[in-house]
Amino acid sequence: MAPQDEAPRTPSAPRSLTERIMVLALVVTVMDTLYLCWRFIALHRGWGSPGTGLCSWSTWIDCDQVLLSPEARAFYVPNALLGLGFFAGCLLWWLRGTRTLDPCYRHHLIRTLAFWLGIATLFTLRFWQLLLGLDHLCPFCPWNHLFTWIAFGAAIQLWRRTPKPTSSHASKPLAAHVAICVAPLFALLLAWELLGSVP
Repeated sequence: MAPQDEAPRTPSAPRSLTERIMVLALVVTVMDTLYLCWRFIALHRGWGSPGTGLCSWSTWIDCDQVLLSPEARAFYVPNALLGLGFFAGCLLWWLRGTRTLDPCYRHHLIRTLAFWLGIATLFTLRFWQLLLGLDHLCPFCPWNHLFTWIAFGAAIQLWRRTPKPTSSHASKPLAAHVAICVAPLFALLLAWELLGSVP
């Protein structure tokens, strides 16, 4: 039987410490990538001057210089934009899922979230490789990777403590939930293309 603080709960029940840590880590990643995404666009559109950003601390520690490098767009679109869509979708997946879906879906929700956060954790290794090969350091990027690891670790713990459902459940509510949660990423990618991206 699952520990009391990890048992399926009603929307009004308090969250466990592990769950609060996971949610907080996801909130930080969303805020971090939101800023980096905005700063990337501002720099490439000429809306801001390099070296004047929130994390431009010195000639070496400067997010602006990192965002102006080819490595900031390792997968064609800005890495920050991909991160924003992904982490916003993860946060929405968990918060909306635990509030609107029956508790019997909880095991699937946390299992799926842990899987994709695991994939994101693997990607951080590639991003670290790109970051360490640059002449400048983005202080916000390592924090984003760190909080990805924290969210992944917390998700694994929640998955281990969440009992499997004893009966099958309808797939229609879950399918609708999936569509809603992947929407942020596709909306950002579409907006990127419609706006003509940036040079």
